[in-house]
This record gives sequence, structure tokens and C-alpha cells, in this order.
Amino acid sequence: MNNWPSGTIAQVSDSRLFCCGLLLVFSAASFPAQALPDELQVHLDETAKPGQWSADVLTSYALSSPRKPAEAGLRPSLRSLQVSPEFAYGVGRNTEINFQLYASIDAGGQSRVDGARFGAAFVPIRPDDDDDDDDGVFFGGLVEVGRLPRTLSANRLDAELKLILGYRTRRWLFGVNPEIGVKLSGPGSSAPDVSISAKLAYRLDQAFSLGVEHYGDLGQARHVGALRRQNQQTFGVADFKARGIGFSVGLGRGWNDASPRWTAKTTVSLAVDR
Repeated sequence: MNNWPSGTIAQVSDSRLFCCGLLLVFSAASFPAQALPDELQVHLDETAKPGQWSADVLTSYALSSPRKPAEAGLRPSLRSLQVSPEFAYGVGRNTEINFQLYASIDAGGQSRVDGARFGAAFVPIRPDDDDDDDDGVFFGGLVEVGRLPRTLSANRLDAELKLILGYRTRRWLFGVNPEIGVKLSGPGSSAPDVSISAKLAYRLDQAFSLGVEHYGDLGQARHVGALRRQNQQTFGVADFKARGIGFSVGLGRGWNDASPRWTAKTTVSLAVDR
């Protein structure tokens, strides 16, 4: 999801489209790719409007592999591309339900569906959707249940609870998602895992913003591990909108041996009116 006010339809300049397009092509073609196991997205206060469908397509590539080997039971993702389409339907002004697929294509061209999950998001506190200049706090939550990719989890069924917290003004946006993941069925540990993602963005005009995103694992809830041993990645991100379609392009750096050194990610977002 992108951070423009609801109802905004603006065109981005040709030069900005060209620059972001270059970054996308460079990210996809210039390096051997290794897919990331889960979505790289900070959830904000947008939900699909009542009776309306929306779709996001998330794509991610690790341009270099972590020095720390994958845990036992997990499938290595070297030289594979992950694409995660997500479909959401608005069931109320502040509520949506969603379905996400995890798919990948390896270096040999073999494609597979790695997993899927269902979710529900509820954001009861947020600025006025009809006022582009309305400032304020937003607060809500997201619950997701499903089978995650084997690059991330060896379990048959996992559940995640994310808080959606933040504040937006006409120019600035800050959002953070504390997250707890638990095993419902499978051989993995029963101890909940804790992670956090955050976004800070500045809107240059109605259709273009620049920002920073961070994604960090914290370890198990009962014993938060040292950050230097957990995946920690920080991204520079450009969000823009053209002809009613939202785009987000990011390039990120990992900060330790448990993180890919360089990672590229993209998101394409659109709403489909009934």
C-alpha cells in the first residue's frame, strides 16, 4: 500500500517515472537474484473501500546472499524470484479481508506456489479519508493465518499478528508494525517470534514521495536476541502514482551476516471499482 491520501489521482512527471523505471530494471537485471522469504511492506492506514477490491503485487530479490547459512529445514532461495500477489476486499469503512499467494521462479525457470495465507485488517482510528490535508494518528491491527514459504518456515500452518501504528501530516508519514508470529502446526519452535518494520516518508507532491523503511527480526519473545545475529535491513524507497496505479521501488542494505547485503523490492498497487 502506498502513502497518498484516499481519492488522490495525480500524474507523476516523465523524468521521475524514467528514474524509477531505471532503478527497477537495474535491480532486476544487473545482479544474480536471491528471493526474500516474506513480504517487505509496512502496513499503513489504507484499507480497501467497502465493496471494492484492491490488489498489490510484491516482488523481492536479494542481490547477494547472507553469509550466515539458512536454518535446517528451510529451502535455500538463491537465484530465485519471489512474487506475492495480494487481493483485498473492503467489508466496512475500516475493515478489509485479504488473501495472499507466495510464488517463486528459480534460476532454471521452474515455478512453484510456495504458500498462501488469509488475513483481516481493521484500522478504526485514522485521519479523515475525504480530507487530503487532515493530520492525525492511525491505529489498527492485522491478523494473518496460512502456510508460509519453505524459505521462511518449515511449519504447516503459522499465524501472525501485526499492530498498525503511525502518524501522517500533509507532507510527512510515519508508520510502524510490531509483529508476533506463532506456530499453529508443524515441527518448528512453539515460542513466538518478534519482529518490527517501520517507514518514514516525505511527500514531495500529490503523486511522489521518498522515504526510508526498516525491517528487523528480534528473535523469540521470551528471549530477544542480539540484533547483530538477526536479519536487519534498511531501504531507500520511492513511492509514486501514475494513471491511478501505485508503484513503490526500493533498494536496501543488510547490516550483518544474517542479512542479504543488497536487496531490491517493488510493489504495484491498484484499486478495482465495482
